[in-house]
Amino acid sequence: MALWIDQKYARLVSSQLLLVTEKQQTLNFRCPYCGDSRKNTTKTRGYLMPKDQKYYFYCHNCNISRSFDVFLRDQNPALANEYRLECLKEKGHQVTVTPAVDTTDFATSPKKRLGRQPLKGIKKISQLHHTHPAKKYIDSRLIPSHLQYKLYYVDNGYQWARDWCPGSFPERDVSRDPRILLPLISKDNRCFGAILRSILPEGKSIGRYIKASWDKDDCGFLYGLDTINFDKRVYVVEGQFDSLFLMNSVAVGSLHWGLIKGHFNQMPVTIVLDNEPRNSSTKVAMEKAIQSGYDVCVWPAHVKHKDINDMVMNGMSGPEIQQIIDTNTFNGLKAKLAMSIWSK
Repeated sequence: MALWIDQKYARLVSSQLLLVTEKQQTLNFRCPYCGDSRKNTTKTRGYLMPKDQKYYFYCHNCNISRSFDVFLRDQNPALANEYRLECLKEKGHQVTVTPAVDTTDFATSPKKRLGRQPLKGIKKISQLHHTHPAKKYIDSRLIPSHLQYKLYYVDNGYQWARDWCPGSFPERDVSRDPRILLPLISKDNRCFGAILRSILPEGKSIGRYIKASWDKDDCGFLYGLDTINFDKRVYVVEGQFDSLFLMNSVAVGSLHWGLIKGHFNQMPVTIVLDNEPRNSSTKVAMEKAIQSGYDVCVWPAHVKHKDINDMVMNGMSGPEIQQIIDTNTFNGLKAKLAMSIWSK
């Protein structure tokens, strides 16, 4: 078995582990089985180590040992299935992958009544070859492979937006506008639009983002409503990619207080803005969130990166970031004090 496959999937699953470090192909982190220590949150006694061209898991606290395939299955079954298929391919087996059936119900969409479905015929990022530019872009952003089925690709995002929102975009001669498409799905599984992110270099596209919605009066441009558990705390972030690294998270782009109150009224909500203490609009938005009575994350001084995706790309894991957010969330006067320190 090729060690590189185990190494690839070890790094992929590391995005959901805590306090991960890597040295000489060995990954060290907090043990996900025993939690390492309730008294000391810096303990990291879980290891993924290479031996005989394979990875193995061992914890020096609880003494649990697992083969890599079992460890992966315990932590992320979807990722474990991809790992198994890739191992079979490496051994020369012919593997036929049946594309996942898109069960999204568009019965209530006005486009469905016209006999059309917004995502029909569009490939998911998870279905693209690993050399495809869109796939390479998403991999470069370290979006976990088990979540890439939520993202789509279109060759001409501008034309897609014009087709679905006639009259909202001026006619332009755009032969090709490759974009990542992030579908906007309501909590009742109704597709009401999309955010389309260009993968072209800056300056060579019609704007980095295109927002297309035929039902924005109801849901605005809230991304991730379809995956929210409304019985738990909701984390409201700015960036769509950022929301993929947090549990129970939605992305709003620029904050729309009416939408947030309309969807999450009388629910525990944490507002997580980008870490931009010198950005005046970010500071105004944070002040507004505090004044409105929301719990607000105020990033600690040791976090230097601009947003959650940047943090992940610089070695932090999703669970680690979630823990930082939870331990640096404030309300009322404490939030105002924390913000005054953060913005200096």
